Amino acid sequence: MNRTTEGGPELGGGRGAGGVLVLVDPAGAGNSPVAELLARELTPSVHLRTDDFLRVIHNGPLPPDLPEAVRQSATALAAAAQAAFAYATRGYRVVVEAAAAPAALDTFRRESRTTGSALHYVVLHPGPAPEDAPHALDTTALTPETTTAAVLQALTDRTHLLGW
Repeated sequence: MNRTTEGGPELGGGRGAGGVLVLVDPAGAGNSPVAELLARELTPSVHLRTDDFLRVIHNGPLPPDLPEAVRQSATALAAAAQAAFAYATRGYRVVVEAAAAPAALDTFRRESRTTGSALHYVVLHPGPAPEDAPHALDTTALTPETTTAAVLQALTDRTHLLGW
């Protein structure tokens, strides 16, 4: 598989390879409009929301303080990761929108290694990013459009690449 970038920001590289971008907004920094704008720019693309994978569970999301909530959340995130990489292996650029850093980020890493599709991870952060958060992007002075441009540049530069 050719993993070189051809003609602009790509998640996975050339020759039809897709990739996955996990976009996290832990403090309401605006990932919904940014995720939608990214999906429009990265074509062909798919926009998935991790919350949707919790909502489809018949009894609904459980309160986070219940022990069963951990299993429920891990199951939903595993399903989101598998769906994202299923699209990516067929050439789609997938934007996965998450309200919080996925506890199961290792699931996304494992799917990336298994499928050979790239995995990028960006945390939108309203304010200077902590030094221990290399994947954070300070969105304080950015609009959704300029945040989108910054994320696209990060994809091109591969500064937020977690793995293949």
